[in-house]
Amino acid sequence: MSHKRLITPQVTAAVSGRLEKLGIELYDIEYRKESNSLVLRIFIDTVAGVDTDTCVAATRAIKDYLDEEIQLNYDYLEVSSPGLDRILKQEREFIRYRGSRVLVKMRQAVDGQKNFVGILVESSPDDLKIELDGRIVSLNRENVSMVRLHPDF
Repeated sequence: MSHKRLITPQVTAAVSGRLEKLGIELYDIEYRKESNSLVLRIFIDTVAGVDTDTCVAATRAIKDYLDEEIQLNYDYLEVSSPGLDRILKQEREFIRYRGSRVLVKMRQAVDGQKNFVGILVESSPDDLKIELDGRIVSLNRENVSMVRLHPDF
């Protein structure tokens, strides 16, 4: 049985709504079996970032709903940030991280290259523009398989 099916759009919308009341954005939900346990991971974000207090507040806001209203079966609930090297998925993330360093992976090579690391300059439904070594490169969104923040460590 696929656990992903249990996280319906309605559940996602309800969790997101509860978090938004606290100024917290729902980034992603993972629900899967790991080492004979069902793990439910809720990834959250805020403009100011995520700390322990944010995770505690988010857990309080959604736990009763998950346990009592939809009776979701899980062994472990984890609430955390998507991390500094998060994958950008939604358009609001592309807007928020404009000017940030990103890794863009392509499905098919562009000028012999499948991976690009540069500064996200602009995004549209059709393409991403990133700055590479002082020049702007336009990458077709249909060919993009993943965009991840690529901070300098």
